[in-house]
Amino acid sequence: MDDLWQITGGLCGVVEAGGTIGPSVHTKIVPSGLVVGAELEGDGAPTPSQSLNEGQPRRWCCCAGRESARNLRVGSELLRFEDLLGAVLDTAARLVRLVHCPVSSGARVRRDIVLHVGGGEKVLAAVNEWTSHLNEKCKVKGQRNYHALINPASGSGQAASRWQQARELFDSLTYLNITESFTTRAGEAGEIASQLDPRQCDGIIVVSGDGMVHEVFNGLASRSDRAEALRIAVGHIPAGSGNALAKSILHSSGEAFGVLDAAFVIAKGHQQDLDLMTVSQPNQPDRTSFLGLSAGVIADVDLGSEWLRFMGGFRFTLYAGVCIVYPRPLLAELQYWPSHAGQPPMPPPSIDSELPAGPWTSISGPFTVFWSSNMEWTCYNTQLAPGQSMGDGVCSIVLLRNAGRVALTRFLLALESDGGHLDVEGTEKLECRAFRLRPLTADARGYFSLDGEEVPLQPIQFWPAGQGRVIGSSSPDGPIDSVMAV
Repeated sequence: MDDLWQITGGLCGVVEAGGTIGPSVHTKIVPSGLVVGAELEGDGAPTPSQSLNEGQPRRWCCCAGRESARNLRVGSELLRFEDLLGAVLDTAARLVRLVHCPVSSGARVRRDIVLHVGGGEKVLAAVNEWTSHLNEKCKVKGQRNYHALINPASGSGQAASRWQQARELFDSLTYLNITESFTTRAGEAGEIASQLDPRQCDGIIVVSGDGMVHEVFNGLASRSDRAEALRIAVGHIPAGSGNALAKSILHSSGEAFGVLDAAFVIAKGHQQDLDLMTVSQPNQPDRTSFLGLSAGVIADVDLGSEWLRFMGGFRFTLYAGVCIVYPRPLLAELQYWPSHAGQPPMPPPSIDSELPAGPWTSISGPFTVFWSSNMEWTCYNTQLAPGQSMGDGVCSIVLLRNAGRVALTRFLLALESDGGHLDVEGTEKLECRAFRLRPLTADARGYFSLDGEEVPLQPIQFWPAGQGRVIGSSSPDGPIDSVMAV
């Protein structure tokens, strides 16, 4: 429920101690008939010069000139600017809404504060100026146009309700313009992304799983104006089974994994780079990968459990038990370009040709587990590559070769222990810039899972493809125009 406060004001010839909201205008805030105060605090901003008893008046200090202030005090409540998404003034209703999403029990909650503006027109004008200043303090990117893509059939079918929760937050923010599309078939999200105008669309909000994120990046990368199109940043409201992108963004932003948390970082609007890879296979069009490839038991768990999609993420845990009893290792050869060797030559070679000369390293299976990733998290509960950056140009590969059921069980159980799987005996972790994986038997069984989507079980090559952008970052002052494309 919103907290309702009242701002009252009047004109005076002298600025009183405690500050003003504007020239020759002083104000006070009244909740439930009591007069209390509000002021900006932190880094040298003033605080009340004396302690006052409840019910006694205190002035509301805007301190608009103090750029170092980090907090806003409303009555007895201290609001951090990093928890605020802005102040919205309704001049007709004479209301100011402070859109406030503090952290409670580790996750974001919605706890807005509504201020009723009393007094005359000068007070209203001063409050308008103050709200503009407050919005600057919240470090929120400016006016933006987002296109939301919602897949109602994603995961356990909760995408529509999760979007409604996020939409309620977005609708309270005047600087966000949202267009929404509900998809009805596979591939539709990519088609929409391929037609968006980068001059009119600042970002795409995916309300689905990683499969739709894959579609969106492929739609953007397929365009003739690829470099410009990849400036359209992608945000992710988790509504699928794995939700790797949402988890990676939220973790790197210092946020909990949840719908409101994801909506919060999208509303803030800060961005970061995400490495993309060109994926080549024989007799297949090239694709763009944002996440990575899995084979062996991991791909079996991912794709073999599709018929259990209604269970959400629990389907992975359930089907892992089947794969432990009946594992299907992949007999294959891996050739990779080590990360310390710098970037591989461009353009990427044809999948049917020899690899170019260079410091290639070869490893042979059978691979009980093969798992590559451009990101730290490959699922909402699996931190495959702890500490990996989303835009460092490095692809991590985790291997478990020729493992028995005991070792495999230990590995799978450790996947949810913040990188504990890397301590399981027999686990290998490689860092590369490019790789090629080639099955060694024509009748190889199992799956290749590319960004959570099935692709043919045949030779496959990953090569750097520049970078896209994602919405969500712990560094609001970071670069926002460093898109690379090849």
